[in-house]
Amino acid sequence: MTSDGPATAPERKPASPKEQALWLLEEYVPGTGVNNLNTTFRVEGRLRHDIVRQTVAGLVRTYEVLRGVFKTEPGGLVREVLDAEEAAPEVLQADLSSAELIPWLTDFVARPFAPDGELLLRAAHVREGTADIVCIAVHHANFDGRSAALLLEEFVARYNALAAGTECGTQTVPAWQEQPARETSETFWRTKLEGVDASASPLWCAKPDPAVTTLAGDVLTRTLSPAARDAVKRMQQDLRAPESVVLTAAYGVLLASHGAGTDLTIGSPVNVRSPEAEAAIGYHANVVVLRTPVDRADSFRSFVRLNRREFFQAMAQADYSAERVIEYVPRAHASGRNSLFRYTFNYAPADTKAGFVIGGHPARQLMVETGTSKFDLEFFVTSTADALEVRAGFGVDVFDHEDIAMLLARYDELLVTLASRPDDAIGELPVWARRDHDVIGRANDTACPVRPDTLLEMLAATVSTAPETDRPAVVDGARSVGVRRLWAAAEATRGRLTAAGIGKGDVVALLARRGPELVAAVFGVWLCGAAYLPLDPDHPEERVSYQLDDSGAVIVLAGEDVAVPGDRVVLPLVHVDSVTPTQGTVLAQSPVSADDQAYLIYTSGSTGRPKGTRIRHGALANLVTHFADALDARGRSMLWVTTFSFDMSTLELFLPLGTGGTLVVAPDEARTQGTALAEALDRHDASVLSATPTTWRLVLDEVAGRLAGRTVIIGGEPLPAPLAGRLAATGCTLFNLYGPTEATVWSTGGTIKAGSEDTITVGTPIANTQVHVMTQDGAPLPLGVQGELCIAGAGLSLGYHNRPDLDAERFGEHPSCGRYYRTGDLARWTHDGQLEILGRMDRQVKLRGNRIELGEVEEVLLSHPDLTGAAVVLVGEPSADGALWAFVTAPEQPGIAARLWEHARGLLPAAATPNEFVVVDAFPMTGSDKVDYPALRRRAEGLRAARKTTDDVTDERTEHGDDLVVTLVGLYKTALDRGDLDADSNFFAHGGHSLLGVKLLQEVQSATQVRLKLKDLFDSPTPSGLARRLRAEMS
Repeated sequence: MTSDGPATAPERKPASPKEQALWLLEEYVPGTGVNNLNTTFRVEGRLRHDIVRQTVAGLVRTYEVLRGVFKTEPGGLVREVLDAEEAAPEVLQADLSSAELIPWLTDFVARPFAPDGELLLRAAHVREGTADIVCIAVHHANFDGRSAALLLEEFVARYNALAAGTECGTQTVPAWQEQPARETSETFWRTKLEGVDASASPLWCAKPDPAVTTLAGDVLTRTLSPAARDAVKRMQQDLRAPESVVLTAAYGVLLASHGAGTDLTIGSPVNVRSPEAEAAIGYHANVVVLRTPVDRADSFRSFVRLNRREFFQAMAQADYSAERVIEYVPRAHASGRNSLFRYTFNYAPADTKAGFVIGGHPARQLMVETGTSKFDLEFFVTSTADALEVRAGFGVDVFDHEDIAMLLARYDELLVTLASRPDDAIGELPVWARRDHDVIGRANDTACPVRPDTLLEMLAATVSTAPETDRPAVVDGARSVGVRRLWAAAEATRGRLTAAGIGKGDVVALLARRGPELVAAVFGVWLCGAAYLPLDPDHPEERVSYQLDDSGAVIVLAGEDVAVPGDRVVLPLVHVDSVTPTQGTVLAQSPVSADDQAYLIYTSGSTGRPKGTRIRHGALANLVTHFADALDARGRSMLWVTTFSFDMSTLELFLPLGTGGTLVVAPDEARTQGTALAEALDRHDASVLSATPTTWRLVLDEVAGRLAGRTVIIGGEPLPAPLAGRLAATGCTLFNLYGPTEATVWSTGGTIKAGSEDTITVGTPIANTQVHVMTQDGAPLPLGVQGELCIAGAGLSLGYHNRPDLDAERFGEHPSCGRYYRTGDLARWTHDGQLEILGRMDRQVKLRGNRIELGEVEEVLLSHPDLTGAAVVLVGEPSADGALWAFVTAPEQPGIAARLWEHARGLLPAAATPNEFVVVDAFPMTGSDKVDYPALRRRAEGLRAARKTTDDVTDERTEHGDDLVVTLVGLYKTALDRGDLDADSNFFAHGGHSLLGVKLLQEVQSATQVRLKLKDLFDSPTPSGLARRLRAEMS
């Protein structure tokens, strides 16, 4: 290992694949110390600075590898070794306070090195109070984890010798050369990792991919509990596996339970030094890939056996580095992230002699982080006889600190569970921490009494206690109808229906404009034990006919001037002015019970035929009872804005009537015209009002000054943060509610306060309701982990009308959760027990290997000040010509598409940035006042087909006098397969994406002999701009 006298510097040689990979990574994240390692220690006393300098210089002279430098040359990256006399490392001095120390050291270690021939080592000698700190930072190309321990040992020995007056030897230690990888190892890894796709396995608690990869990182550390430590010891014996294998397998179970998939790949660093080179400093570690299939039905015992076999096979082929395997694995997209694995696991038995003595003073190592993370997540387990410590390094662009803290806590409890249940199916094992149980358990602890348990009895109680002179129950324009008169009209309705043969279990259709007659009809239907079917007179005749036929409605109660399609039994509504207000107590015996059907309502059916949902009386009573208290709404007036056939109107209708308040009927125009809504508020002073985000966007400008002091409800669609901020700033009490029709309108709710709209949540479950975030297999998920939102409890509907197939598909049973409804919405519990809706699961798309949540794209677009609405759809084949089309409502302005693209590009990954922007006056809407996405998709397909046949014949040469621009416009038209482009057409805002961009630049190179980077196209996306970039390269 040593030779006498100075060694001749070896000839320069090309950098190895794993060295090249290190420097390539730094091109992705320039200006960071992502590849920097360090040896740092703290001394409780003073070290002589002159001896520290001699020690550092002596180490660099002695170890040839520490003098290795890299240079970027036309032929590629090369490595050479500086002469011992050239390599003179500076030792920086500083005097710092305790508060300044760690930030200063972090900055010192993280400062990047460059492949320009500079020494890849720097040192610092810092004083902090009465202590000294020595820090040596080295680039990973010359160093690894094992080297850090070796360098510390050598530093201490040399310093102590020099301090004692002993000369240190001048022998050079040549860099140890690894043996070339065997062909058998290459064959093994190419076969083993065929088809691997690490991008397909993000954890369910991960953030969306950032617009720009930074590799910014952080670290959390946890000492495992004594129970977990003892569990690992027991499993070593019981499962006959080394501690490292047991811990790695448990890590795999943790990852799989959080969404890492069934084709699990974990990177594991291994030391490739030969036995005689164990003391060699240098980069002598390879990362092997443990590719382990995860079968949820297998036991942990079986999984440990599989991991043990995979580990020893990988170790036997460790001479072939992962960096060389990457050459054969296609990347879904350009990124600094590893394409073979997202997660790593490292294990090391710790040196129990943590402290040491230098210069006669006690000292200990310090951990200094660089603030970066190459991987999404790394668990580094340090094992001693008494403890197991897990250091979790993670990308801060990928995970929040709270999520990593919970992963560590779950890992701790999982180890205990695995030891007690090694033969149970791993898919059935709970992977929750105590905090998960506590927080979610508190949120779901919603039991409370509901009395009376039907709305009919609630209204009857209000009627019975009303003065004989009556009090207002419904206000419609200039009309004010008292609650006793309303009840009398309901009784008259019952008389008509009973005479027509209507009884318990029948369905009666209500087809009329909103008003007191319609309200009386609802209660009249209930008085004869039947259920009502709400219909909208403005809906297409075909849709109304289908609902009447499918529901089996026996009779239609129709309003004046409303046409009823088909040959039906039709009765007119009872006019409230035709009856005499009832007197005394009403409804001695209710004709309906909590479990009877109250109404049958059909969903919008935007993706197919509408489906009817059957709602119980008890569910309706639970809804009203909860919000009477939550909104402090008893006795208050509420505006009825929403169309009767949309279930959001249910709370508007029944909350005031069931709690002694007043229902104020707003005109239909109030849903779209702010002036109409403002007039209704001015005239009637309703204190509670409700609408969808679509409606609020349309009307807010005109009514914002009238909302202070009122209770405002928003729901039915995702609430964009900008809209939440505007509403909250009006001074109203803002409630964001969430719920599906199948769980009786609203299932969760919470307030949004001004300044708190960074994360929009939908609050917590309402009374007698439990909410679970579940896997596709129906397993409840813990805090922060995304899954399907499922609802159980009193609000659940009876099911679908005559659709047992849908009942089986959408409703499930769970041993502890009971009967529940699968909403199809992606959600997660926040760490403080709120629910965050992340979008529809059917609106999460995969485009050329990139997972994209369309709702998130819309939210980014809506943050642009010119936009009032955004709706994004995927058009085309996702793996080929697929493109994101953004329909927006905004003032028509020249260049709006390009500005929106620039805005989106700065906040979204390239794959999630829309390729087309279409300005529209308004979005097509479903019958429930929601955006009709299928209609937008059809429109986009039509526009795309039309553009392929359009040929803009503008002579670019005449307009610009520029042959290069003409050539580029032609190439753009060919690449984008459309003829309506000119010199100022933005490639990415007219259907282009990264893969098409690569093809375009290949054609540009063929035409101009100039090679541009994809970044050049992003920076200059128009033909005229790209022409300027090309000329700059040519000059």
